[in-house]
Amino acid sequence: MYEEASNSTILMLLHTAVYPFLAALIVSIVAGKLLRASSYLGYLGGFIVGLGLIHSGLSFPPNQAIDYYSVTTLIGIASVLCLTLIKSLTLRFSASFVLFGLSFYFLLNPVLKHSGLAISLSWAVSCAIVTLIYHLLIQEKVQETVKFKTNNERSISPLLLPIGLMITAGTAAPVISIGGSLLIGQLLGALGAALFGYVAVSYFIKATKSHSAIPAFLILGGLITQSHVLADIPLNVMLMLVASCFVTPLATALGNKLSNKQSTFIIIGQTIVSILISGLSLWLVWPESSLY
Repeated sequence: MYEEASNSTILMLLHTAVYPFLAALIVSIVAGKLLRASSYLGYLGGFIVGLGLIHSGLSFPPNQAIDYYSVTTLIGIASVLCLTLIKSLTLRFSASFVLFGLSFYFLLNPVLKHSGLAISLSWAVSCAIVTLIYHLLIQEKVQETVKFKTNNERSISPLLLPIGLMITAGTAAPVISIGGSLLIGQLLGALGAALFGYVAVSYFIKATKSHSAIPAFLILGGLITQSHVLADIPLNVMLMLVASCFVTPLATALGNKLSNKQSTFIIIGQTIVSILISGLSLWLVWPESSLY
């Protein structure tokens, strides 16, 4: 009995953290170093690997709400291309808003469709607005920090945004797992592990891209929002977890050209805030009955 429980725990750890991390490492290296493509594809690949392992019933075309994360990754790539290639500011924001809304609509409509189309659209529009605010907040800073320094000195600042989302995903995972959905909690862990693999590779090979955090925010926002709609996580907890995503962008936007020392302080600040929010959230969602 104990051996089976131990094996199950090890398998869960492999699916949630180890395999997504390794997949993100491999894809990031292949995409960023060998193919000269966008290394952010690494964390998307790592997350998809974790999604397939954790959600054993994954299907494409999607049948269930969780299946639509494969669509969200594609929408995330389309969003990066849209934000990078479209020159007209109005057209770029309009197209991005539509893509953001589609992502959340696909993730939430299977759960909300019994409440009517208006409710599904309201959620999708609200979440798209939050994502657009996130993008507007980071837009100017992205232009300043997207390129690594040409000398031998490595800079953390271009990776601050994915690092912030990585920390948020990692600290939100136990909250969601204990509060309502082990599946969504595992997916948050897989996203955090995949982002860690991407950050490690991008730091050492000095490969990053504008708007590379947008697909991660779409996935993370979808998981947090689904935890409320699908797993009955309280609305105030959901809002606190979403708010923690904005700590790094706000700190980055308030700074000038960020040195490695300043970037480290921002990471520490994000970690402290995320842990505090996670602790408070755990206190709010902790079940009255024993977990065992």
